[in-house]
Amino acid sequence: MSKSKTKLKRKEIIIYSIASFLAFAGLFFLILGIVGDHLPLVYSDNWILYSEKIWLTPWSNMGYRYWGLILLGVGALFGVFFLAYFAKEGDKDQERALRRAQRLGKVDEATTVEEVSK
Repeated sequence: MSKSKTKLKRKEIIIYSIASFLAFAGLFFLILGIVGDHLPLVYSDNWILYSEKIWLTPWSNMGYRYWGLILLGVGALFGVFFLAYFAKEGDKDQERALRRAQRLGKVDEATTVEEVSK
């Protein structure tokens, strides 16, 4: 088994953490909205629907479900975008290292040819 020499940079960890937090918050709100709609309680005892009307409805006119879907989608898109970005950056680093190795190989060949001809 060969060990991978890739190392996560600090900015990758921070961005993946932010994307994961957004997706987790979206999933939490989505589940909270579904549970609130299906709790077999009177409206005055259902604290989820009660908080939704007091907290979310006055400024957004959307409930927990919609905010959950939005946050889950934003977190997923954020994560996928930066995953592709960092993968492309890693490919650039590998290509750069390969070109450098090829250049050094040509330089070594040129010096050995000069030494042999002397």
